[in-house]
Amino acid sequence: MLMLDRRMLLRAGSAAVGAAALAPTAPAIARAPQAGKQAQPSFYRFKLGTIEITVVSDGTLAFPAETLWGDRAEDARGLLTSTFQPPSPVGLQINTILVNTGDKLVLIDAGCGVDKFQKTAGGLLGNLAAAGYAPGDIDMILFTHLHFDHLWGISDHENASLLFPSAEFVANEAEVAFWSAPEWANKVSPALKPLVTQANLKLASPRLRLIKAAAEVVPGVTTFDTAGHTPGHISVHISSGSEEMLLTGDVVVNSAVSFLHPEWPFGFDMDVPLATKSRMAFLDRAAADKTLVGSYHLPFPGFGHVVREGSAYRWLPADWQWTS
Repeated sequence: MLMLDRRMLLRAGSAAVGAAALAPTAPAIARAPQAGKQAQPSFYRFKLGTIEITVVSDGTLAFPAETLWGDRAEDARGLLTSTFQPPSPVGLQINTILVNTGDKLVLIDAGCGVDKFQKTAGGLLGNLAAAGYAPGDIDMILFTHLHFDHLWGISDHENASLLFPSAEFVANEAEVAFWSAPEWANKVSPALKPLVTQANLKLASPRLRLIKAAAEVVPGVTTFDTAGHTPGHISVHISSGSEEMLLTGDVVVNSAVSFLHPEWPFGFDMDVPLATKSRMAFLDRAAADKTLVGSYHLPFPGFGHVVREGSAYRWLPADWQWTS
């Protein structure tokens, strides 16, 4: 039997290396195919004083620039390109906010629902489970307004039953009055008509609490008037001790356009002058007070600060915190 000692093994190894160096280079062969699938964020959690905030993603939407900015679409595409964003279609995140006060679990807006609009949305329930909660845990759902991407997630695909069995639903009385009116279809643009349904509102009505635009919903969570995007659009102020934050609703929708040109009308704004006034007032307040801001449609998880730059503003995303 041939016995190989250490010296022979080393000589054999050296010879193999030398032979390999002289051999023709073979084409590289991938050992595994590229995965192709993108990582999907599910939730992001942090503390605001004693309140726990969890951003729960419902997914994303995408619209042509023309839909979002109308006559300003060409200008918007240029601005998006200059800020290294795709010029069209334009992506909008759907960032629902779960507020745990210690006594109540309050979900702010409810996303699109599964397979009700675009396939990239509808992830709320799965991501809520990933965050450690079930629909039955939610005590309250507060709506900033009643557009489809904030309301439709409360019900099943057929709009036949509610998905949150214990939740109280809370909305501005002016918003509910508008969308409940029989003649509402005559008051919205043709583009909006397919995106509004009264079925979800009717389902919610037995558990629906109406509030004024400025109201305390639970201790530490108050609303304030930002009408214009819709007749009863509200934004949210959350406070705990010395810490506070503002939630936009749809006051802003893009990290470049909404801040560098807040005067440009947004395609889904129903009262453009009033929506512009509300947007400017919100941004002025956030910049002056240096308050943390959470956005429903900016890139996940949608938190940052607003700074003033001349007659415009700039969005500064908050650093991702790996521990809550």
